[in-house]
Amino acid sequence: MSLRLNPEYDKLLPRMSQEEFNELKKSIESEGQHYPIIVNEDLEVLDGHHRFRACADLGLEPDFEVRKFDDKLLEKKFVIEANLRRRHLNNFQLVELAVPLLEIEKVLAKKRQQSGGKNGRNIQLGLAADNVDLKSEVKAKATEVVAKKIGLSTRTFERGKKIIERAGEDDKQKLREGKVSIAKMYQEIINENKPEKKVNQELIDKKEHEKELHNAAQLLALLEHLQKQEVFCPSCKNTMFECSKCHKTIRSLLEKRISDKKD
Repeated sequence: MSLRLNPEYDKLLPRMSQEEFNELKKSIESEGQHYPIIVNEDLEVLDGHHRFRACADLGLEPDFEVRKFDDKLLEKKFVIEANLRRRHLNNFQLVELAVPLLEIEKVLAKKRQQSGGKNGRNIQLGLAADNVDLKSEVKAKATEVVAKKIGLSTRTFERGKKIIERAGEDDKQKLREGKVSIAKMYQEIINENKPEKKVNQELIDKKEHEKELHNAAQLLALLEHLQKQEVFCPSCKNTMFECSKCHKTIRSLLEKRISDKKD
C-alpha cells in the first residue's frame, strides 16, 4: 500500500511558498529525508505533508512511521498540534489553525466532565451546574487551553476567531501575509458592524427635530396668549411682535416654521 493524503487534514496545513518548497526538495534530494512522515493505520499522512509531496515530485519512496490513536478526535488533534509546532506562523495563521483545535478540545472537555455519569448525579443533587452552565464552562476552559497552547492571549484568540467569522477572504489574506494586525482588523470589522452608531445619530436628529417643533409651538402659544391680552404699540396702536427688518409678524414666521418641520 502507498501513502495518501487525507483532504480533511490537508486543508488544515498552512501552505509553503513555492520557494520554500523548492528548498525542501533540494534538501531531500541532496541529504535525504531527515524526519519520517507520520501516518495513521490507513496510511493517511498526519504529519509531513510537504515532505510527502516533495518525495512524490522527486520519485522517492518516503520513510514513514505509523501512529495509532484510540479516538479520531485525538488523531485530528495530533495533526493540528504537529503543524503548530513545525511551522513559523504569524498570529492569525495560528488562530486559523487553532479554531478546529478548539472544537476538538470542547468535545474532549465535555467528555471528561461527563465521564462516569458523575456530572448527571451531581446536577440532581445540586452539586453541579446545569447543562447551560456546563456548556459555558467547557467553552471557556477550552478557549483558555487552546489560546495558551498557541502562545496567544485569550483576548487575541477570540478576536481572531471573530475575524474568521466576519472578514472577507481578501482581508484574511492580508492577515496571513502579515500586512495588518489582528487588533487593527478586529477594530475595522467591529466598527463596520456597529449599526447602533447610525441609529444613535438618527435618534439625536429626531430628538432635535422634536425639540425645535416643541419650541416653535410654545412660542406660538405664548404669542397667542399675549395677543389676546391686546398687547399693542402705545404710540401707533398696531399689534406688536413684528420684525422690524422684514416686517413679518412673529406669528406668521412661527406658523411657517412649524409647517416646514412637519413636512
